[in-house]
Amino acid sequence: MSMSRINPLSVSETLSGKQIFITGVTGFLGKAILERLLREVPDVAQIHVLVRGSKGLTGFDRCMKDVVGSSVFDTLRSSLGERFDNLIERKLSVVEGELTEPLFGLSQEAFDHLANACDLIVNSAASVNFREAMDQALEINTLSLNNIVALAKSGSAEQTPVLQISTCYVNGLNRGIISEDVLRPASGLIDPIDRETYEIAPVIDRIQQKIERIKERFSSNEKSEQKLIELGIQQSRHYGWNDTYTFTKWLGEQLLIQGLSKQSLTLLRPSIIESAWTSPQPGWVEGVKVADALIYAYAKGRVSIFPGEDRGILDVIPVDLVANSAILSSAQLLAGQKNVRIYQCCSGTANPIRLKDFIAHIMQASREQYTELPKLFSKKPEHSFKTVSTQKFQLYMSALTTFTWVKTSVGRLMGSHSANSLMTKVKTTASLAVIFGFYTAARYRFESRKLEQLQARFSLEEQKRFNTRADQYDWRTYLQKVHLPGLHRFALADKPELEPTASTDAERKAA
Repeated sequence: MSMSRINPLSVSETLSGKQIFITGVTGFLGKAILERLLREVPDVAQIHVLVRGSKGLTGFDRCMKDVVGSSVFDTLRSSLGERFDNLIERKLSVVEGELTEPLFGLSQEAFDHLANACDLIVNSAASVNFREAMDQALEINTLSLNNIVALAKSGSAEQTPVLQISTCYVNGLNRGIISEDVLRPASGLIDPIDRETYEIAPVIDRIQQKIERIKERFSSNEKSEQKLIELGIQQSRHYGWNDTYTFTKWLGEQLLIQGLSKQSLTLLRPSIIESAWTSPQPGWVEGVKVADALIYAYAKGRVSIFPGEDRGILDVIPVDLVANSAILSSAQLLAGQKNVRIYQCCSGTANPIRLKDFIAHIMQASREQYTELPKLFSKKPEHSFKTVSTQKFQLYMSALTTFTWVKTSVGRLMGSHSANSLMTKVKTTASLAVIFGFYTAARYRFESRKLEQLQARFSLEEQKRFNTRADQYDWRTYLQKVHLPGLHRFALADKPELEPTASTDAERKAA
């Protein structure tokens, strides 16, 4: 007898009548989760969202403008028509507050009222800047989770279940097959308490002391921030992570596991989240993601060589699969899950794509579709995008930087703008390599077996509605027919078309 028959789960039944608290709804994934709940779980009682005021807007006004007004709701808005505003009014409750402040900046009474009202907490808020200043990254991705713990424990009933949106890359510099578990930090420098927990308090104390010394030493905000960025990278790599984002997200996981006493907690770890496969619309995306930064730079002719492993797996996952994973995880939590569960939403095992093939699909589409994507391309891309080993890349960049510096210096004296353009290309390549090189030279492959088993516990109808499996689409189709058009339509919606060259203009007329 299958597990789904022994212990069946249901999204519609479990979430019906429940009140859910969500942070991070102004972000890409947070919007997708909120939209999916409102569209696919109409019987949810209410969704409380934490939004801080900004740039003269209250939290409510900012939510209406940046979240409800987002293109993510176009499908639901179109299907409901005049009833859309009524749905938002009935189902959505905006809590104006700040994630990092004690009690979210609320009064004790308001905080307790929120704690008593909520049946589930979904924390989707994070700083996803890989090179964030250490103090900011620690505050947002780690220390703010003390407020999530406090909220979960402040209700009049038993501890409120928590779904924490993490990342597959909390596994740091570990190599090989990465399971859906807590792995020992690659450096071995953080002492274990037991199989799932580590002594993070001394680590956080030492980092905070270093932060304070930097702030005391450097009075200039700009100089202090640069030193804090450098501290983040140095400390992350010292303890076994590539960057500040992934290190502080791992610390946040640990804080939650320990703060919630390993009870009623799910850690959902997506890999690199990109545009939607089908929902709310094919290709829906906001902002520049990891892979998109390379695509944009290639489209503008700024990058032609990059550190990476051709045969390495680039683990990309569409945002709607991650949102679906969050909803299935929520249903399991509300059905009475009492322990810690970890799920990795990724493609590296179920539907792996090599970096070489990813690049080939993008280059082919760029050359064939550039006239259809005028906000991405001003002309037909002429150069190839190649990957080399990290060692060869470093040698190449060292030589190119020296050559470019000489050429640029002479060119500037002669009034040449092309010299400045060449230096921009070199700086762009070097910057992208520092930030994203780790993700394109993978020494690991993420498993998603436990997430696949979770999906199998739902009815066939709900498995189809809330699909999490990455093996049900073709990469060529996704990248060429969904992702690139999605970047053009959604991510660049407010951007003008690039000014075409004379040859490009003729080509477009001919097309």
